[in-house]
Amino acid sequence: MPIAVLCVLLLTAGAHPEAFAIPAEGEDDGMATLRGAAVAEGDVAYTAVRELHGPEGTPPGGLDLRVVNRPGEGLAMAPLGDEEQAFVVPASSALETLDERLLAMLEDTYRVVDAGEDELDGRSARVVEARRANTTVAGRFWVDGETDLLLGRAIYDEAGETAFSSHLTGLRLVDEDWPEEALGGEPWGDAIDHPERERLRAQGWVLPEHLTWNLRLVDSRSKSYEGRPVVHSVYSDGLSQISVFSQRGKLGEEYLSTDRNGYTGTGMGGEGVTTGHETIFGGDVGQYQSMWQADGFVYTVLADAPADLASSAVTALPGPEGDSEFWARVQRGLSRLGPT
Repeated sequence: MPIAVLCVLLLTAGAHPEAFAIPAEGEDDGMATLRGAAVAEGDVAYTAVRELHGPEGTPPGGLDLRVVNRPGEGLAMAPLGDEEQAFVVPASSALETLDERLLAMLEDTYRVVDAGEDELDGRSARVVEARRANTTVAGRFWVDGETDLLLGRAIYDEAGETAFSSHLTGLRLVDEDWPEEALGGEPWGDAIDHPERERLRAQGWVLPEHLTWNLRLVDSRSKSYEGRPVVHSVYSDGLSQISVFSQRGKLGEEYLSTDRNGYTGTGMGGEGVTTGHETIFGGDVGQYQSMWQADGFVYTVLADAPADLASSAVTALPGPEGDSEFWARVQRGLSRLGPT
């Protein structure tokens, strides 16, 4: 049966894979600003509301989270008005913010440029753009002029439509709202190094180092569920983040592979709940989800990404044997967000 998954996705979305035939060239004069924002996240205590929005037309239209950052301890999050569901991402956890690995991939894939000054929620901000090789804008970051904190980001598909946006409102440089009781722990499990991944591959696990040339493995971890391992692999191009969960087993007849295919609006990231063969996921607004079985494994993909990039991630993995219509159904699920 599939595992209950923990997925707190704070870095999101990307662009059409065909736009990356080659990395974008040119001076990356915006990287210093983003690296400064990464440092500030570990140094500045703050309380704010993070407003999340997925692609236009996806339910439920948005999600507001109360966030509290306490340097050295981590980031606490809870749905606005429901602080009893607070979850703390420890400061030691991987991929919690502008992780240096993701920044390096962003720099490798895109041209990252300083686009001047702007204002976000009444605060002066420096804008950084990630541009594709064809010069279109794949993403924008707003970095606070006073604190260097990342105030917001917006990610765009090849047509220029917003695939995902997130920004802080009501920023206060205090942390008195820190929840004293909250879910916590290391959400990503135990890190798996390259030799261990090779050992698992020899046992039949499909753990690619790349899903596409620009979606590269940035983190691989394992948790035990009912005495059996589940592997969580995270892929990114610096903007998008694709989580692939794999586990030996099969889905029950009542849960077909395509039941979980498509973009859905869900709650904040949190500990999932497994009941029988059904997995309830925690994730971000507008998050793509797909679950299927192939070759004795159950695969679950969670992706904050435009439809075409999510499609390239899913189709890079094994499809169900004897199901020639599977990828067509995947495409139909993705088509809700636009052309693929």
